[in-house]
Amino acid sequence: MTRVPLVVVTGFLGSGKTTLVNRLLARRAARGGAASGKKLGVIVNELGEIGIDGTLLGGEGARQVELPGGCVCCVLGDELDRTLIDLVERNPELEGIILETSGAAEPLPIAWAVARAPVDRVVRLATVVSLVDALNFTASRPVSVAVDAQVAYGDVVLVTKAELADAATTAAALTEVRSLAPHVAVRIGSTDDHAAWIEEIMTDPDLERPSDSTHVHTDACRHVDSHAAHGIDSVWALVPDVVDLEELEDQLADLPGNYVRIKGIIQAIDGRVDDDAPPRWVVIHRVGLRVSSEPIVASAGERGRIVALGPGVAVGELEARISAARAPASDLLRSS
Repeated sequence: MTRVPLVVVTGFLGSGKTTLVNRLLARRAARGGAASGKKLGVIVNELGEIGIDGTLLGGEGARQVELPGGCVCCVLGDELDRTLIDLVERNPELEGIILETSGAAEPLPIAWAVARAPVDRVVRLATVVSLVDALNFTASRPVSVAVDAQVAYGDVVLVTKAELADAATTAAALTEVRSLAPHVAVRIGSTDDHAAWIEEIMTDPDLERPSDSTHVHTDACRHVDSHAAHGIDSVWALVPDVVDLEELEDQLADLPGNYVRIKGIIQAIDGRVDDDAPPRWVVIHRVGLRVSSEPIVASAGERGRIVALGPGVAVGELEARISAARAPASDLLRSS
């Protein structure tokens, strides 16, 4: 059996992992990848009981599996083995697999796990890609030991959001990356540039694991044993009511800095766009202190929910912010 190349995509909370995987899927769809019969396997691992990223990923030409509820490097164990083997055996048309880890995952235990039996019978580790958010990398390092580990044990660092950061901020992030991993390959570019490069990796074994010789796994390698030990807590809240999008953005922006990452899918009205427009489904993000949102096409039966991640995040505080943004009945009547 020809082993399927596996690309591990890691990076801290909000570094752009789901955006990158989505762009990769979109590029394949634009080229007619689904029509060719070839498929890409996508495994999504999220912290917490309620998943968001799996909903946000496009699915054309892909076989998607979600591993919610734990950090893949810590608690999934044999479940990852079974998932990879089952994915390959049930989908002989797979030409590659993307494993998108949680933001708290460390890549070294994952690389070790997929290089041993029985997983090594069906997959080969093509590369470990570590995303570094140029805008927030320096501030993220004290939050979790996973941030440094993702860089130190990655094969390639892809720098994201450089277009949002000034030159000095990007340079400072690169200096810190080099201090953690002097020999790691570093690429700066757009999300599309990074997606194109991953496509090359998956089709050309000569490009795989450029920094593979820089680290040898031993029992002395440092790794923490639970995602709580990474310094990251996770809370979530259902959002059954329509919210005022502008007010919710303001409420989430006002949450303290320990709310490292917030992401959610909600039904909202937005007077900034059209006072009389009906509620629509929106994905909302907060990365660091920056809040953004965009409309999405929701699947049937979609549930509004918001997940918050960071040290000491509190569900009561999150629910209070959501409640404060509930759309007034008068606004809903006007838009109906």
